[in-house]
Amino acid sequence: MSTEPTLIAVKFREPLMAQELLLAFARLAKNDLVDIEDAAMVAKEADGKIRLRQTRDVMPGQGAASGGWVGALVGIIGGPLGMLAGGALGAAAGGLFAKLRDVGIDDDQMKEMGEQLDRDSAALFVLLNDYDVTAVAMELRRFDGELFYSTADEAISQRFRDELAVTI
Repeated sequence: MSTEPTLIAVKFREPLMAQELLLAFARLAKNDLVDIEDAAMVAKEADGKIRLRQTRDVMPGQGAASGGWVGALVGIIGGPLGMLAGGALGAAAGGLFAKLRDVGIDDDQMKEMGEQLDRDSAALFVLLNDYDVTAVAMELRRFDGELFYSTADEAISQRFRDELAVTI
């Protein structure tokens, strides 16, 4: 098992393959073979637009909505005016919390790397805290992708590249 936090990104010609690899990592996690800190898909659409799909971060809108409800509930004590003020303050605090809490893989880094993708392609970014190198390598063997980025040591990265290059 490797216990160093490791970011790997695998790019695919077909965006659906990135989703399938995410499911494969979820199976590995279920079997305690990997510990996933964060995962995200970056897709470059036909028009060149970059789409980022997070699996974990709280979005500012979600934080604002939940903060608004909490603020409104607290504000009930202060009557109608307190409820309105509490809801507004809670929504602002919740939105700010979500913005500051962006954990895991850096969104800007993924968007920049997404610019390097071909149109109608995608990459899966996975941040692993702990993982069984052999289990990950064997799972990658099933996919026709390319190791796009890795913070693993060179020997592990090369093994992942080799497994992705195998055609079944």
